[in-house]
Amino acid sequence: MTTRERGQVFGELAEQYHRVRPGYPAELVTDLLELSGAGPVLEVGAGTGKATALFAAHDVDLTCLEPDPRMAAVLRRSVPGVPVIESTFEAWAPDRGYRLLISGQAWHWVDRTRRNALALAALTPGGLLAPFWNVFLLPDRDLYTALAAVDARHGLTGEQSPHSLHVDDVPDRPRPFAEEWPDLAGIEELFTDLRTLRYRGFRSYSPAEYRAHLHSISLYRMLDDTRRETVIDDTIAAIEAHGSTIDFAVHTFVALARRPT
Repeated sequence: MTTRERGQVFGELAEQYHRVRPGYPAELVTDLLELSGAGPVLEVGAGTGKATALFAAHDVDLTCLEPDPRMAAVLRRSVPGVPVIESTFEAWAPDRGYRLLISGQAWHWVDRTRRNALALAALTPGGLLAPFWNVFLLPDRDLYTALAAVDARHGLTGEQSPHSLHVDDVPDRPRPFAEEWPDLAGIEELFTDLRTLRYRGFRSYSPAEYRAHLHSISLYRMLDDTRRETVIDDTIAAIEAHGSTIDFAVHTFVALARRPT
């Protein structure tokens, strides 16, 4: 691994990131807007606008925070007219109270010792905090085993790659909030009405498409160029040996927490 900050490598290929990364279910947007009620929306770590565009289509009063100027430039082009502030959440001071705070694939990059208090300060009483993530699950056990062997051979066992989870690793029934979200420990001290939403979808990649997707993942961005290409080459070879595509069940998880009134 290099000394670059892992949460800041996506701007190195902002255009490709925007092209290859998946979006989010439309139902997620309508559900969150209904649950939060009318009022301004704040997006933390907006990236290139994968979630932004869906919320902006509802004509909401939306403000985006994105610290990387390269990602912010793509965001401004992909969702014109939405205010974009080039700042981390930690360095930004709220200009008003927000009814909904969203963060797609980015909340884990915010300082864990401060993010709950920062979210509380940014929300109006009764406002909703709703970070969300896409989780990729492999149904094909043989392919899962083959890719796990590739990762082990390259010292990546235990790392969160898109193919590191099998569908059996995630239970069908919802788990208690603290069990579902161990990284959000302590949130219950400031927020109430804690619960999880889950949306299910599917996504297939050709080997070429999955190669481009892996190049956009921070785990692979943090490897030196030679090692990155070797790992990805071996990963794609394993996929090609098992068929023409890699097929995922994609679950989108939302952690909901409400600021007390």
